[in-house]
Amino acid sequence: MKAAVKTKFAWILLVVGVAVIAGCVEEKKEYTINPDGSGKVDCDIVFAPFNLNFGGEEASPQSQIKTEVEKILAESTGVDAWQKVSFELTDEGKIHFVGTAYFADINKLDIRAGGFTNKQDMFFSRDGSGRITIEIKNDSDSEDSGGQDKEAEKLTEAEVSQKVKEMRLQYNKSKPMMIGILGTLKSEKVFHLPGRIEEVSNFTKVDDSTVQLTLEGMKMLAAMEKIMSDDKLLAEQIRTGKNPMQSGAGDELLGNEMLYGQRAPVRVVAGGGKELFDYKTEVAAAKANYKAMLKSLGFGETSSAATAETTTVDTIGEAGSVMVAGVRLIRYTDKDRGIKPFNYDKGYNLSLVMELPQPDMEINTGRVEKATADTGQDLLPKKEWDRKISWPKLTKDGKGVTFEVKLLLPGDNVKGLAELSGSFDFLKSTGTKEIDLGMMDFKDGAQSKVEGFTISSVKTNSWDKDNENMQLKVDLLRGAFKGAKFYGENGEELEVSKAGMSSSNGRLMSIGFKIKGSFPEKGRIVLETLAGVSKHRIGFKLSNISLLGVPLD
Repeated sequence: MKAAVKTKFAWILLVVGVAVIAGCVEEKKEYTINPDGSGKVDCDIVFAPFNLNFGGEEASPQSQIKTEVEKILAESTGVDAWQKVSFELTDEGKIHFVGTAYFADINKLDIRAGGFTNKQDMFFSRDGSGRITIEIKNDSDSEDSGGQDKEAEKLTEAEVSQKVKEMRLQYNKSKPMMIGILGTLKSEKVFHLPGRIEEVSNFTKVDDSTVQLTLEGMKMLAAMEKIMSDDKLLAEQIRTGKNPMQSGAGDELLGNEMLYGQRAPVRVVAGGGKELFDYKTEVAAAKANYKAMLKSLGFGETSSAATAETTTVDTIGEAGSVMVAGVRLIRYTDKDRGIKPFNYDKGYNLSLVMELPQPDMEINTGRVEKATADTGQDLLPKKEWDRKISWPKLTKDGKGVTFEVKLLLPGDNVKGLAELSGSFDFLKSTGTKEIDLGMMDFKDGAQSKVEGFTISSVKTNSWDKDNENMQLKVDLLRGAFKGAKFYGENGEELEVSKAGMSSSNGRLMSIGFKIKGSFPEKGRIVLETLAGVSKHRIGFKLSNISLLGVPLD
């Protein structure tokens, strides 16, 4: 469903951010910015999480809310510390999140809500005289097309006219969904700047050092309606190989005029000589209070939120401990003709092996942070999701980790990579502890006494009739689970083995177990997990290699 929505009106999503699909109906972010680009942002966000649950059991409302808030705290990037966090369920059944995030570099800040990321990129810069500039641009690069428009077709006037009609049909089919998503949307950003404003376009000037930018869903719908009713604009884009449903007006300045009022950049320039607050002091205070704040909000020490602020950076050990094991490079595809080599889209993927400085490390999540070709081309994916290393896997001896990275398609003149680097988060602990889920029914939907732990299903699979399987929904960091013991109603230990696990975004979502014959009607489950968990980071880097991964002299 997400993919279908994206391709139908990608331009709208690029303007407002994919977070809209998560039901983000109202947000206000108030930034206080120092001359060096550090600062804090007060977030007030109301959203309904986007969650496809086909036939599965529903978690409790409070558990769902905590899961979404945990994602905001753990998955937002560029945040040094959080403070004043609170959340509630509104009368309309949406999540209301409030919190203040501190950031050392506004260019690296990405606040997540509902599991998606905003596609409005904020660019902060400072010139030699100390003046600062903030400009907001739309991330309009389409990775599905390798960042380029489809090659222009030679069409007759009749063919262009027919394609215009087809485009409008596609738009009209999408319109009800667009209205439902965008009808009540309102996104407001306020920027408190460190000096007097000198130039401004498309922002609203509040006072001599404050600007505001408001984006409303109804204005976005009106802009799309205007584009789709313009015969000349549609025909021009079709002739040049563009898709108005993907690229909108085809001109960012024209799009800015439709949304904000001026055919100009969304930009403000101000003096940058005054520090608005003591960043180091406030961040230190926020970090010192973080665990107490989480405890008051009901988060356990193994949650992603609990370790979000305890990440430290470790170096990887000796150079040469990373190697390329395999490469997949797809330069040409044609959907209309059914050309899709190896059944993959265009792109460049590498399979890597990294030797670990110590065996059996609890690898949690990873990310690619830099990918530069020998020509200077930036090969780093535009989408944050594509920069993630989702499934790192320990080698059988526990001494290494294998993983894949996805990069943009190299240009024709690229011979190799000047640098490919990134990092992994891994867990350290002070030991282990037990989580006793208490006596519970061994049946579908059974709740334990510990919030976040539920039996999803108990069944016998047709291909394994000798064993009965149980899926246990859990709320743990990936890597924190060490084992489990099952007991019958009278206290006898059951012979149960693990039968798979599923995880997402660094969190363990469910664990499968199986037993010879059948589970008893009731019993007790005791999980062994890491205790005193802290998250650390280890880097990897490759330099001066060919596109096939061979070192270049």
